Parts: sequence; structure tokens; C-alpha cells
Amino acid sequence: MTPVIEDAAFAAAALELLPETIDADAWSAWTSAVKDKTGAKGKGLFMPLRLILTGQAHGPDMAAMIPLIGRERMIQRLKGETA
Repeated sequence: MTPVIEDAAFAAAALELLPETIDADAWSAWTSAVKDKTGAKGKGLFMPLRLILTGQAHGPDMAAMIPLIGRERMIQRLKGETA
């Protein structure tokens, strides 16, 4: 899967703030931290993360998806690498 990164600085901030443990609670905590650092909110926060992590504008709930994607693939995708 090739990530869609429209804002490299946003992706870098999200990578920097990625939690060590990716579980059911990680999405909420992570997006809150990314929001605080970048000032992005709502669709401007969630859509870039969805596109980076899934390459799709629509799909299942991200809180349920990120444990399935896994931390290592999330890191690769946030760096713009195919994973």
C-alpha cells in the first residue's frame, strides 16, 4: 500500500507522536496529541491520517484499524514508504 501524504510536516509530526503501544485506545490519544501539536482538527486532522495509513478516503473506523495495521507498518507509511 502506498500512502498518500499531502503535507510532509503533518506526517512527520504524527510520526513523532506515534504511541509505543498501538491498541484500541491509541487512536484517541494519538489524534489528540497530533491535534495539539499541529492545530489541525476535524476533517483536517482525521482525513490526512486516514490517507497516510490506508490510502483510502473512506473505510472502517480508524480506532479499530490501527491495531490491525500495526506500529511498524504505521511508521513506514508515515515516512511515505510502501508498506
